[in-house]
Amino acid sequence: MTAPAAPKKRASRRSALDPDELAALEEQRDFLLRSLADLDREHDAGDLEDDDYQTLRDDYTARAADVLRALDEQRAAFDDARRPRNLGRTLAWVGGVAVFAIVSGVVVAGALGARKAGESSSGGISVEQTSTQKANACIPKMQTDPQGASDCFEGILKDDPKNVVALTWSAWQLSLSADNFDETEQLTAKALAAVRLDDAVESDPNYSYARAFRAIVAYRNGRYDDAARYLQDFKDHDPAADAAAIIQQMDLEANLAAAQAGATTTTTTP
Repeated sequence: MTAPAAPKKRASRRSALDPDELAALEEQRDFLLRSLADLDREHDAGDLEDDDYQTLRDDYTARAADVLRALDEQRAAFDDARRPRNLGRTLAWVGGVAVFAIVSGVVVAGALGARKAGESSSGGISVEQTSTQKANACIPKMQTDPQGASDCFEGILKDDPKNVVALTWSAWQLSLSADNFDETEQLTAKALAAVRLDDAVESDPNYSYARAFRAIVAYRNGRYDDAARYLQDFKDHDPAADAAAIIQQMDLEANLAAAQAGATTTTTTP
């Protein structure tokens, strides 16, 4: 299969929307996401060697990340641009219990304890909230008003695309909501969640939640080798106790080891 050309670089997120370019980007996105799904099926069927699979998957994933970023830039040209088709409606269907099945015990700590140095805590006197404080305030809404939380995160990312809190928690919400999508939207949501978590780690390497969710999302997406690497990376960066609690609640290390063992057995069984 022939990969489409990489998206053109734009000078600004505020560039005028080009409908033809948007259509081309959406076509590239669909092609790349279908290609990723095809690769997984071929690998699971034993028709693709592990090394070839990983090389192709890394290439398509990188291309898909570029396309998804480009689509975000195009949609940001519209004041009413929010998210990919159906995303808002689907997020609204996701109940608070489902979204917080894993992190219910630490969500308040995530909202209040994830401040950067120099920021005041909730209840402190502040003339104007920083974008990070605003993003922290979005987190509790995920439990009671998932649509409102999504709008809150997207509004912050529109003005501050590198906001580590909004990137991290919107990615987590996308990952947990993805199972409610149709196949194409599910792949888009999973890919966008992975891209945002990579961006979050790059934006602030010391934000433990970003590294924790990156490992968990990779595991949820069946990328077990990446998940193992991300989990070790998480451990190597002196993680915050609340972020470590999420990993422990999921029993990620044991579940990941079992998943890797099962994948190895499936691959080697004639």
